[in-house]
Parts: sequence; C-alpha cells; structure tokens
Amino acid sequence: MEIVRTFELPNTKLLAVKYEGYEFDALEILQGQWGSTEFLREFFTKYKKDHYAKYGSSKLNNLVQQAKELADDFFELLLELAEDVESSALVDFFKPLDNRELQSETYDLQKLKGREEERKSYLRIYAIRYKEKIIVTGGAIKLTDKMEDRPHTNDELKKLELVKSFLDTNDLDVTFSYIDVK
Repeated sequence: MEIVRTFELPNTKLLAVKYEGYEFDALEILQGQWGSTEFLREFFTKYKKDHYAKYGSSKLNNLVQQAKELADDFFELLLELAEDVESSALVDFFKPLDNRELQSETYDLQKLKGREEERKSYLRIYAIRYKEKIIVTGGAIKLTDKMEDRPHTNDELKKLELVKSFLDTNDLDVTFSYIDVK
C-alpha cells in the first residue's frame, strides 16, 4: 500500500491510498469510474431500484449524464480545495462518516466522507484524517441509507477500517506528502 499525493500537487493536505496490485490510486480510480459511461450504465442498471426508492424514476441516459456532471463538479471542487494549502477548506469539506459525530469533533484516524451538499449528491469520497492530512481510501455511489446495505459501499467501509488499522499500528511521517507502505 502506498499513500501518494493527489492531483500532483506539492504540499497538499489531500493524499490518496494506492492499493497493492493497482496501477492507480483511489482517487484516480474514482475519476475513471465516474467518468465512464460504461461503468455508470452498468451501475445504474444494477441498482435501479435503489435509485428509484431514494430519488424517483429517471431514464438511464439521464442518470449517467447527471452522474458524470456531478463527478466533474466534484473533482473540480476537490482540486480547488486541495490547491488552497493556506486555509482549512479541504479539511472542513470532509465530514465525519458517522452522522452522530459533530463536525467540530475531529481526531486522528477519524473516518470521513466528502460529498457536494448543494445538489444532495449521491457521490461519496471516503477518507481518514491523519496528522492534519486527509487520506482518500475510496469512494462510491451511495443510494441507500446504510453503507452495510450494498456490497460496493460495504467494501468502502472495509477499506476505511483497513487503512485506519494500518495507520494506527504504524507511526508514519506524512509531512513529505508521500508514504510508501509495503
């Protein structure tokens, strides 16, 4: 496992996990998936009932187009936040994964989620707070209330726990914005 800089930005507070055996880091994988018409068509076909239950009926082509537009906006916002190393906007963007935790309660190894608030987006990026950095572990299209309800969101919970456990047992210095963990 490697923890790498995102968007090739120096001194950013945003890092991402690159899992062993993968060519791309977690954020790059999400960009690829959420920008892929084929991936989105397969996903919304498989989880059509979940989308309908939460958001109502919509044509598949519209869902795919909407998801791609949401993803573009999301990654553009994330890039802007990551470029701004002087403010706390990036750190503030990520909220506690557990809705019962207050936004003001921050601590090391806290599980986090990022999403666009404006449009009630179903796109989620998951991360761990670690030494004033945000480490992206993955993301998902979340159409159910509980992550445990679907395999793809449950997998994201497992990734969060895996990275949290690793960081908890290994004291890493993340000041260089690159960690090689094997």
